[in-house]
Amino acid sequence: MNKYIKLSIAGLCIFSAQQHVNAQNDIEFGFWANQTSNVIDASFMNTLGEGGFISAEDLDPVLFAHAGENGYLGVNAGWDYKWITPREEGTPWSTCGSLGSEVIVDTRWTSDLFELIWYGNAGHTGRVDVLSGSGARVGAFNRLSIGGYNHDTKQRIEVSLVQRALGAEWTLPYGYLYVSENADSLDTYLQSEARIHADEDGNFITSYGIGISGSFPMQSEELPMDFLIEFKDVGILSENAGSQVYWVNDGIETTGLPVLGDSLTWESLVNGDLSTDSVLMTGESVSRSVLLPAQFSVSANYELSSNFDLRAKVFSGGWMPEPLVSGGFAWDVTEDFELGLELRDGGWGNRRFAVWTKVNVSEKKRVHINFESPLGYFITSNFAQETTCRGVSFRLEKRN
Repeated sequence: MNKYIKLSIAGLCIFSAQQHVNAQNDIEFGFWANQTSNVIDASFMNTLGEGGFISAEDLDPVLFAHAGENGYLGVNAGWDYKWITPREEGTPWSTCGSLGSEVIVDTRWTSDLFELIWYGNAGHTGRVDVLSGSGARVGAFNRLSIGGYNHDTKQRIEVSLVQRALGAEWTLPYGYLYVSENADSLDTYLQSEARIHADEDGNFITSYGIGISGSFPMQSEELPMDFLIEFKDVGILSENAGSQVYWVNDGIETTGLPVLGDSLTWESLVNGDLSTDSVLMTGESVSRSVLLPAQFSVSANYELSSNFDLRAKVFSGGWMPEPLVSGGFAWDVTEDFELGLELRDGGWGNRRFAVWTKVNVSEKKRVHINFESPLGYFITSNFAQETTCRGVSFRLEKRN
């Protein structure tokens, strides 16, 4: 007894798969969780968690870490399950698929905004504070994919139905603050938008999209080197109407700031030259199409010897503000145990190390565990106070 599946487009056979009841699928199950930042370290996170007075001693290391650049903090967590049906006789193709969920949190801010929030503007007179480009967004996505796998070339291509179960965004595309050197005039303007994908009663509005995912391994004919090109969720998400949207345009210009005497009062503003231009609007969104948080990566593996490989990877997308670049080595300690070390830079975080291992627990099963910035797990320890990243991923593979 068998099941026979055949897909074709315009008479051209794409792939076919014959699944026998006594055969088993190749499967993978994995989960991951990462928190990365380029400026927020464990010491500052502990201070916020403990509460109490936050001094310049706590803030200065974070501010200096900006080095004139934007601050980032990102969180990525999820799970997936993949499968490949047995190969059919007479064709290299079989059916493959996957399902999973993922949560992405992306936040970014300028160093001027960080300084204004935590220090105030006491040291900012006579200069323009740039706030443009700050923002935050969060999304939770569910995914179901189906496609074809070539057992000869190891190529995989899938079409995915993606559901955004919940989401929200806040952006500050344009904003600045200027207080004169003598603190006797003020000029500021903010343009901001917040969008919560929920209705007036707080019920989340789900949206759906279509994406394409795939992996294409390649091998050099002249060098002991192979490459892997991967992409995920390249497609469009159709947002449903009804999300709550808030727009704020706020401008203030005045020469009524007191240099001496009492603090800022309405009387001092009225007596001075006050000009305001403020607009606050709320409403519901219309339906629109947006890009899915697509991901792209290119990996290279160079075989130095029978036991050592050099590895490099460039990964971008997934809402990361910068490409994530990594390089390191893999060591085959034994036939069943592989160990690796990588140096990573970019994404939401700064430079950090990652260690990983692959273990063959049986003839058909293998476990892959990856720890990013291992010291980051000891968040309350003194030796880990300067760590800004931490993460773990786990993958179980079963091959037939």
